[in-house]
Amino acid sequence: MNSIPFELHLTIHGLLTADIEHFVSCCTAQEAKPMMIELSRGTYIHQPMMNKVVITSSLQEALMDATMLSGILQTSGFPVKRLKIEVPADQFDAVPDMSANFTPYFEWHGKVMYDNVHALLECCATYQVHLSRNALKQEQTTRFVTLREFGDINIFQQRINKLSAALNDGGWTVIKQQSEYCIYDNNIILDGGWLTQ
Repeated sequence: MNSIPFELHLTIHGLLTADIEHFVSCCTAQEAKPMMIELSRGTYIHQPMMNKVVITSSLQEALMDATMLSGILQTSGFPVKRLKIEVPADQFDAVPDMSANFTPYFEWHGKVMYDNVHALLECCATYQVHLSRNALKQEQTTRFVTLREFGDINIFQQRINKLSAALNDGGWTVIKQQSEYCIYDNNIILDGGWLTQ
């Protein structure tokens, strides 16, 4: 079977300011990317996480890597409360061992530049997408727009096209974008009140 890039997102419990440097060092030591996601709304606004891409041939092997990383974070004082695993959207049908109990979903993330966050929020509400930012970056004029779709890839792409056109018409420049397919998420409730789609 061909190897697939699995992106692991390990969300930890609340991170104190005094522990940020230690958390970043812990991620760096595992060749992983630290992020401190702040949602624009929702029950759980602050979501610090470790992100790492592993190249392997099955979800089971990716879960083994995630379990190892979770243990390292736990030992370092950062218990994990959510594991989310994604593959590139164009490889949505390449993973043979997904759980029958999990409903996978597509996600599109676009990094956009903005001047007026209220106008951007209105656009997001219209297209049922939502905003977040990486607080570690300290970028005051960029946000991430997230679109989630539980339907098929054609519906997903249609929604992306409509959203991209609206962002362009509104003068918001998409400087980076990524389409993914979530195949594992053991605590989706953390998105409660943020994503309705």
